[in-house]
Amino acid sequence: MEEIKILLDKLGLMGIKMHLTEVMESVDESCVSGVREVLQKLLTVEYEYKKSRSLHYRLQLARFPTIKLLSDTSAANLVENIDVQKLIDNHKNVILVGGSGSAKTHLAIGLAFTGIERGYRVRFYTLSGLATQLLNAGIHNYEIQFMDSVKRFHLIIVDELGYVPIKPEARSLLFELFAKLYEQTSIIITTHLKFEEWGEIFGNAKATKAIIDRLTHHCHIIETGNKSFRGEKDITTILQKEKNM
Repeated sequence: MEEIKILLDKLGLMGIKMHLTEVMESVDESCVSGVREVLQKLLTVEYEYKKSRSLHYRLQLARFPTIKLLSDTSAANLVENIDVQKLIDNHKNVILVGGSGSAKTHLAIGLAFTGIERGYRVRFYTLSGLATQLLNAGIHNYEIQFMDSVKRFHLIIVDELGYVPIKPEARSLLFELFAKLYEQTSIIITTHLKFEEWGEIFGNAKATKAIIDRLTHHCHIIETGNKSFRGEKDITTILQKEKNM
């Protein structure tokens, strides 16, 4: 019965839980065991179904360009000490710094996917895409609403910081957004730039320093190096094909 009550709690079926004992006592004693078993199986099926639907919904909400699992990259050891649940619950950030192909985006999505599995809401952006959405929101006078919608996510990824120039008019909006997210939403940033080069993106030196200060206050800063895992995979694939010929 305790396992059934736990399932009822998870499914939010409080009415059934309140009357469970009463209903079970009304069942013929010879059938109680069978009824209990069937009820537990049905509730388990319903719970797994809802969990699957919820996971699928959160994955759609995340808008990952592709699904990446930490188990699929040898670079996963770089983030093995990060507890995603504690990271999100404590509103901490992650900054992944490294060259092209060094698994920065893979690690970012892998960490975020772990968060999704644990029930958190996640959203993926490239910095240029986020800047464009902020500008569009500003043009139509709903930038505050847009920022509030971003703030409702438990974790956001800001990918490719520094790869694509952003329009100067987006800089102040990005500063305002990062200020709103500070200690409210966890952020994972991927970039090939050192901190002293961020001024090229945000322009104003004071604003750049303020953004860096907020992002690094509670933060894991991880250097992924310059080794390209993409090239490594390509070489492995070629060698495997030659071996099979």
